[in-house]
Amino acid sequence: MPVALPKVREKLRLLTMILALVIGVLLIAALWHNPLSERQLTEAGRGVLFVLLGLGLMGTQRLSLVLTALLCGTTLPEWLAVDSRSTLTHWLELPTLLLCMGILLAPADLQSTKVGNL
Repeated sequence: MPVALPKVREKLRLLTMILALVIGVLLIAALWHNPLSERQLTEAGRGVLFVLLGLGLMGTQRLSLVLTALLCGTTLPEWLAVDSRSTLTHWLELPTLLLCMGILLAPADLQSTKVGNL
């Protein structure tokens, strides 16, 4: 049983990596589909950050998970706005945020959760 938890964490981390890369590519690709504006350039910059964080999620450190969760959390105020327009990237950022938070809050190993185990 102790081997199963790290494998699940690894699979969830890889899923998070794929989602971050897809979000980044979609945000960058929006430059070719929308008129060029300051907002579009900002979104493309966020796309570059998502691609870089997606590459960082291939590793095992927690910093890329924290930064990805923070970057996904920046769109939460747009979700709460009355006249907000939801896009595919917004819908992909929500499960990415939930996956990052789930991986970060999960225990690192089963031995640390057991009390009195020598």
